Amino acid sequence: MKKSTIKLILENHWSDFLKIYNKNIRKNVKDEVKKVLRCKDIKHGYIEFKCDKCNVTKKVGFTCKSRFCTSCGKVY
Repeated sequence: MKKSTIKLILENHWSDFLKIYNKNIRKNVKDEVKKVLRCKDIKHGYIEFKCDKCNVTKKVGFTCKSRFCTSCGKVY
């Protein structure tokens, strides 16, 4: 699945941005960005589906359910 442009920007630049502007960013904003960065990442939890006919399995990472997320924010 293709990552959104916003998520790629956050992955590539959030830590550097945080080093410079950490004191100016509210805790809830930091928490929401952290959720977005973990969204659909199977390292942070997933459900596994298995086809009974062909035995193929697929892992699907849990979503973050954050309003800030370009994927989840549309739904929640």
